[in-house]
Amino acid sequence: MAGAEENKPANQEKYEYPQEVTKTFMKGCGFTNSKEFCVCSLDKLRSQYTFAEFLKIDTAARETKQVPQDVINIFQSCRNGKI
Repeated sequence: MAGAEENKPANQEKYEYPQEVTKTFMKGCGFTNSKEFCVCSLDKLRSQYTFAEFLKIDTAARETKQVPQDVINIFQSCRNGKI
């Protein structure tokens, strides 16, 4: 899903995700990560992926146990403090 989407500025409009999905993401993420990391990750995911795209990525990751490199890069950038 790389392409023009990956060069969006950080302050861009974020895609809306259902509140329940946001809560579930934050709860799952928060078990092993800081709140700051989880907020950063979710914000960057919402900036780059529509909810439909996010669902496809999430479903594929659960089925294959593999996360796309673009998503890994998002997590790494938040882990490294590049918020």
